[in-house]
Amino acid sequence: MFFAFVCSSKQGNNNFNNNTSAGNNTVSQKQSTEKKSSSKDEIIIQTSDAKEISASYYYADDTKDTKSPLVILIHQFHETKEQWQNDFIESLISEGFKVLTYDIRGHGKSSKVSYNISKLLEDPDEAPNDIKAVFGWAKNEKGIDTSRIGVMGTSIGGNLACYAALNLNAKAIISVSNGKRTFEIYTGYDERMMGRPYFPKFKNALFICGNKDGDHEQGQKWIIDNFVDSPKEHKVYDSEKHGKFLIEEFSEINSISINWLKKYI
Repeated sequence: MFFAFVCSSKQGNNNFNNNTSAGNNTVSQKQSTEKKSSSKDEIIIQTSDAKEISASYYYADDTKDTKSPLVILIHQFHETKEQWQNDFIESLISEGFKVLTYDIRGHGKSSKVSYNISKLLEDPDEAPNDIKAVFGWAKNEKGIDTSRIGVMGTSIGGNLACYAALNLNAKAIISVSNGKRTFEIYTGYDERMMGRPYFPKFKNALFICGNKDGDHEQGQKWIIDNFVDSPKEHKVYDSEKHGKFLIEEFSEINSISINWLKKYI
């Protein structure tokens, strides 16, 4: 169950917020000249454990009730939904997607938590409830084609994208700098179980990381080898940067991600 409070505002072509950066000018000139005037609804989604999740819902003007594919963007630990830059969101909208960003509990404008926030990385009954509630909201939103939902996330958000693929029928995902340990905790599948004959699998998954970012390259490879069917791709950059900082260093990740979502949603 969920409910949503909605506050709507009209957005100009480049006025979602003021967090633009040069690192996000990654889409083609054709895309940038086709940006559409858009609107944004500020909503609150209630989770099954009574947390309030703050979200922003973006869509091209006059398309709110027209069924369209949805891309959910999930930030990394200690960030907020404002992590996702204007140009990237606008480019997704120009490609026909609606977009929802949200604050994970304990972050941004979502419900605070009484425990050490690091528990979010270790408890399968906390942050996964947020993405479940977001999918519940989407399934009741008239203008969303619920058979065509994609999820992109960085770090903890990347593991929530994997969770959505395994448990919520996300059609395609992009996971940037997610870690093996939190993947195991969220999904309930870990390396000690690898002798079992069957594990659920998902597809249409793009994994991205830096090769000097701890053990993330090896962790992603383990996830891909054991849980992901084709089409799939693992893109590794020569970098120590993590999550959103990797995207800022290699701005092509934005256009690669858009092309992946266009192809598989």
